[in-house]
This record gives sequence, C-alpha cells and structure tokens, in this order.
Amino acid sequence: MSMSFLIYGAGGHANVLADLGALAGADIPVMFSDDTLHHGQRNNRVIRSYDPLLFPELPLILGIGNNSVREMIAGKVTHSFTVLSHTTAYVAADAIIGNGTVVLANAVVQANSRIGNHVIINAGAVIDHDAVIGDFVHISPNAYIGGGAIIEKGVVIGPGAIIQRNAVVKQGTVVPPLTLVA
Repeated sequence: MSMSFLIYGAGGHANVLADLGALAGADIPVMFSDDTLHHGQRNNRVIRSYDPLLFPELPLILGIGNNSVREMIAGKVTHSFTVLSHTTAYVAADAIIGNGTVVLANAVVQANSRIGNHVIINAGAVIDHDAVIGDFVHISPNAYIGGGAIIEKGVVIGPGAIIQRNAVVKQGTVVPPLTLVA
C-alpha cells in the first residue's frame, strides 16, 4: 500500500488505522480531530482541526468508530476517500468494497460480497459469500456474517456475534456481543 493518506480522528480506531498505515509503509502527514485536547503532535504526526485546504490531493479515511458520527463527518469533509485493507486480511477478487471502508487484521471478505461505504470490518471478522453490508456499518472483532445475509445501514454487529445465512439485520440495529441472529 505504499501511499499517503489522511486520517480524520485521533482516538482508538484512528490509532489502529495509523498503525495499519505504518505497517504498510504509508505516509500519514496529518490526523484531524475536532477535540482540541488531541491537538499537537503524536508519533511524528500532527493532529489538528480539519482543514479542507490541507493536503487536498490526498485521500482521507475516517478513524471514527461510532457509525452516526462517521456518517456526519463523511457528509461534511471535502477530501476524497480511500479503502484500507490490512496485509493479513483476505478480500476476494470479486468482492465490491465501498469508499472509506477498512478491512482490519485477519478479516475475511468472501466471494461476491458487497460492502458499502465507510464500513469497519474489524479484526478477525468474516463476511461470507454473497453477503451485503450497508453503509456505515461496524462489524466487530471475530463476528461472522453468513452467506447471503443482508446487514442494513448503520448496524453494529458486536464482537463474536453470528449472523446466520440469509438473515436480514435491519437499519440501525445493535447486535450484542456473542449473539446468534437467525
């Protein structure tokens, strides 16, 4: 991934994305944060308020774990978005991955899956074949989404949750950790 990109966020998820970038040799010249307590410098990266004129040629990734906040910020920034995939993740060649989506360590996205924009597929999560994941979804670590399942916009799938084949999880649902959804 030898590229440059920007991160909007300075908390836990943003730090995971910065680490992913560093692992891949990417340059991240600045991280944006609305929280002035984060402003300054951390790990040789400047953290400051969002500025659409700063590095306008570089794509941005939203390092915000909260789905609704991620959606709100996506609607106000002017930078283009990129897709990040960890070097240990597997994404099938025919999977469709939307703008701003991140696929983290050891995650799997199987054949013919369609992943929306600004989705977090967290560490160890599995998206089986033909699954459809809506925009602004967060699939937590070690969750399993069965083949043909449909996860609508803004859903949070808790850690270790199992969504069975062809199940539909309605918009905005929060699936608790270790839950089975049939």
